[in-house]
Amino acid sequence: MNQSLAFVILHYNTMKETTDCICSIEKNIDGDKYSIVVVDNASPNGSGIQLEERYKENKRVHVILNSENQGFAKGNNLGYQYVLQNLKSDFICIMNNDTLLEKRNFFEVIQKEYERSHFGVMGPKIILKDGRINGLYYRFPNLEYFENELRIFKRELWQMRHFLNYPIVAFKLCRNFAFRLLGIKKTSRHEGYHTHEQLDMRREDVILHGCCIVFSPEYRKRYSEAFDPKTFLYKEEELLFLRCKDCGLKTVYNPELEIRHLEDAATNSVRKNKRKRIIFWMENQIKSLEIVIEKMRKMEA
Repeated sequence: MNQSLAFVILHYNTMKETTDCICSIEKNIDGDKYSIVVVDNASPNGSGIQLEERYKENKRVHVILNSENQGFAKGNNLGYQYVLQNLKSDFICIMNNDTLLEKRNFFEVIQKEYERSHFGVMGPKIILKDGRINGLYYRFPNLEYFENELRIFKRELWQMRHFLNYPIVAFKLCRNFAFRLLGIKKTSRHEGYHTHEQLDMRREDVILHGCCIVFSPEYRKRYSEAFDPKTFLYKEEELLFLRCKDCGLKTVYNPELEIRHLEDAATNSVRKNKRKRIIFWMENQIKSLEIVIEKMRKMEA
């Protein structure tokens, strides 16, 4: 096949993770029709300029310096649009800078899956740094689920801001310990939507993890941006699923496609203080949940 693949890697501060990610692609990608686009999301430590200098002689690696930190969706959209306008690659793989290619059949699996299903977007099996396999949201939750999530996040953010989270967490730990002693099974609110089982089975119509998503020619023909640009961080996967559902594009989880994910290196570099990092996470979850709920209500109207 004479098809091409472009990788888009969003960079923020963490130089080693980004260069390791690029190295893993160069070392393991099967075929020579590939390019790598690195989008520096205005890293305050100057690492974007360092990347530009490091790869200036490498014709496969393109470094874009963003003028401001636009978050996950808009930052990746910038790289996606660069591919559409300048490289015109058939497939675009958006992956976190803290992910690694370790198998040599990456592009082969993508092309075979596209022949089979003409997917819109596709995701891999994700091996975490401790060797576990990342779970999968195999069924999309209903509106009530997301409204409940929003209430929980708002309540917990209020508790965190008023330093009430410490006694509450202590109480929950004691309660969970008592449940284990008594043999009481605690029901998760994610039950029925999320699974850690049968992750070696190919699935369709699933929510794909945002650390690595492959966009096909079918998707490229319809959208000039990878993700809904309204969010700064979080819930990009849910909005992508709703977008695909809305226009009849297929989402596919194929475990033959495999990556390793070192998890949240760039996000953790934003706020060093743990409490501030949790508040930052909660605030952005709330904003993104409100966008998901608004989108679902419009689709149901």
